Amino acid sequence: MRQLGLNIAFVMSAVAMLTACPSQYATRNAVDATNPAPAAVSLAPLQYSWNTSYSAMLSPPMDIRKQALAACVERGFDRAHMSSIAINEDQATANFSCRGSDQ
Repeated sequence: MRQLGLNIAFVMSAVAMLTACPSQYATRNAVDATNPAPAAVSLAPLQYSWNTSYSAMLSPPMDIRKQALAACVERGFDRAHMSSIAINEDQATANFSCRGSDQ
């Protein structure tokens, strides 16, 4: 009988000790709550359009190139380059990409 009483007391104290300790799952959730993951960077596409009726060349005007370069510099790159172009009647639409320097 005494052995049974000691076993019950041991089990109860073990359960009490284990419930008092935070689990790894609870600790991980607490860390995740205090240190949320950084938000994904959202970069708008570098797409510009211009009217081509004034020129026979399919080169973007200087102001479009300056806008694309400024957007790339803001993103931490040194150069902007036209990666694709689409023509619809007298409207040209170009997609630009960014890259590092030539050096």
